[in-house]
Amino acid sequence: MKGKILLLFFIMIVLSSCQNSSPSTTLNSETKSIINSELPVEDPSNKRKLPMSIGNYDLSGEFYDEMLLNPIDHDYEVEFNEFQNSKEMITTLGWGALESKYTEIWDNELNQIYKELLSKLDREPREALIESQKEWLQYHLREIEFVEKTFINDGYLGTQGSVSLGTVIRERIRERTMQLFEYRYLLDGEVEFVYQIKK
Repeated sequence: MKGKILLLFFIMIVLSSCQNSSPSTTLNSETKSIINSELPVEDPSNKRKLPMSIGNYDLSGEFYDEMLLNPIDHDYEVEFNEFQNSKEMITTLGWGALESKYTEIWDNELNQIYKELLSKLDREPREALIESQKEWLQYHLREIEFVEKTFINDGYLGTQGSVSLGTVIRERIRERTMQLFEYRYLLDGEVEFVYQIKK
């Protein structure tokens, strides 16, 4: 009888530890898959990094080289480094404001390149791009809604959850913008950002 009680006690401990670690294991595996899908590639000439998902169709690598010079990532890196090295206390509010600022900049760039790309396409490809963009936007908004309802509103991700979501939103918009830039580059070899590096 004593052995059965100990065995039951052991099983309850194992099950309760599985329940407590289950959500974080899921999050870690999702995070790992996101990280693995965007492994950084080093450019030996200047040691800057971009996710491998940039320049999927331009096999020459010239588009990737152009993207290394993009002014938005340059200024974001400068401000992020200043923010991290600041002697003032780093707050989630300040970090969130930085992410929000660059999300807006990337969103503006996305809208501009989308309009430019539409103007260069014939009717059928144009309609296909419009549908593609609608679907991407729906996915983007639904993903935000899911994460907010599941992880942010109940405090599952803690006080930095909303900042982490802001970073993901910025990165998703950035990636879509670069996809559209690549399509434009494949059509006419042009890469032109509205945003200019701050002096």
